[in-house]
Amino acid sequence: MKLFPANATLKLAAPIVASTALLAGSLLASQASAGDPDWGRELFEVWSCSGCHTLADAGSVSTIGPALDGNPNLSPDYIISRINNGGGAMPPFAGQLSDDEIAALADYIIQVAE
Repeated sequence: MKLFPANATLKLAAPIVASTALLAGSLLASQASAGDPDWGRELFEVWSCSGCHTLADAGSVSTIGPALDGNPNLSPDYIISRINNGGGAMPPFAGQLSDDEIAALADYIIQVAE
């Protein structure tokens, strides 16, 4: 006897995954500051940026989104705007990441992009 429809597990799991990422990000935020490349790298991993972007330092080679290595369009303001507002296939992360977390990601990408 089934108590839940087949897709109920997926519907229940999505909020749990999102909550876990938010909690992990909040814990990371309390442990580091913007400009710390280790914190930026952790955020890059926790928020699955490597699922879409190539960045050698993070060991990511995805081609869904633009490569971050060797990208002449990268500036802190551009990265911050793109993380906040999204663009193309990238969703916006404003309200999910704090301003400090977004700044840490931007700093990290600018520091390590080859």
